[in-house]
Amino acid sequence: MLEDQDMSVQEAAAVVRDARVRAREELVISTPLVYMAWGLVWLIGYGAMWLSVRGQHPYTGPSGVSIAAVFVLAGFAIAAVLVIASKAAAGIGGQSVRQRRIIGSTWAIGYLILLITAPAVSSSVSARTLALISFAGPVVLAGLTYILAAALGRDRPALAAGAWLVIVGTSCAWLAPAAILATCALAGGGALLLMAVIETRLRAHDS
Repeated sequence: MLEDQDMSVQEAAAVVRDARVRAREELVISTPLVYMAWGLVWLIGYGAMWLSVRGQHPYTGPSGVSIAAVFVLAGFAIAAVLVIASKAAAGIGGQSVRQRRIIGSTWAIGYLILLITAPAVSSSVSARTLALISFAGPVVLAGLTYILAAALGRDRPALAAGAWLVIVGTSCAWLAPAAILATCALAGGGALLLMAVIETRLRAHDS
């Protein structure tokens, strides 16, 4: 009888572990590779832009080369996300697919709004406001997207990452343009790289 109870407890624990693994696999946005890809975009890309504006008096904005580097890195990151998403979606339908579409649509629409807004207001706002929209805006958007993903997938690490990114992005409202870039690079990109390590360990533990 006791042996049967022990087996039941072990089976229940195995079911819980399997559920956690499947939840993390289905929540594409929180995979270690996605965290790492966007962490590198912000750490290296934003870091390069920050280095290009250090010592600018007055502030004139990042160099064209550093901006191009961000777009190249972001292109690789987007490609990586698409590949991961397509593999994760193979053979899966129903609610999981709908959740991915909601997350992806939220992220895409938000970035489209930022891309339209920044050039439109560039001639009528201060350099600090433009830097806040262009550089801190994507960080806040990413944080809100992670919070949405965490709510749909019940992923606490994703919730923590999202909350932190929102705090980092909103705190930039009180910073100068160069400090905004440095904060987003270190506190934003660095946090995503840390999350890649944490998520890798969590997945290894659950498996």
